[in-house]
Amino acid sequence: MARVEELPVVEGYEAVKKTISMLVANLLAIGMFVVIGAVLGIAFHSIHGGMELDSWNGIFLWFVLLMLIGIAVHELIHGITWLVLTHKSFRHLSFGFLPGGVYCHIDVPMPKRQYVIGALMPLLLLGILPTFVAFCIGSFLWLLLGIVFIVSAAGDIMIVWAIRKEPSDALIYDHPREAGCYVYHKTVQS
Repeated sequence: MARVEELPVVEGYEAVKKTISMLVANLLAIGMFVVIGAVLGIAFHSIHGGMELDSWNGIFLWFVLLMLIGIAVHELIHGITWLVLTHKSFRHLSFGFLPGGVYCHIDVPMPKRQYVIGALMPLLLLGILPTFVAFCIGSFLWLLLGIVFIVSAAGDIMIVWAIRKEPSDALIYDHPREAGCYVYHKTVQS
């Protein structure tokens, strides 16, 4: 049974819900996979050439293993980044499954900048960095992992896009049961 929690009350702020559809996020991910995979695959092939068919078997096994581990690591990176930025303890995090994805939730509102950094950190560490390494060392395995983890950040990218126009002094509270968040706006004091 899913944990139900009250929306935190923050003095001088009122909250607005901003969530995204997991279906739309997953459809975006499929489109991203096709486009990013094609662009990076063509670029990689033009720089490093093709692969021997013999080596696909070993790469596939490593790819599956690292992808499964990476799913958990992706969520841990969200959580650890938010904990470091908010100076909170691990007890403020929860992990679980949503229809169409997995999640990490932190139960404290935080400044928008901190939320965005934590939301995008897996994209950087598991997606962009391995893709860069792949091009530097000519590793097709690293390229595949980079593409998969760029694409797996589609929901995170959508959430950050949804709050991009929110004021910098807004507080963000990660939604505990849906993909998205609550945005806390300062109320006008008279």
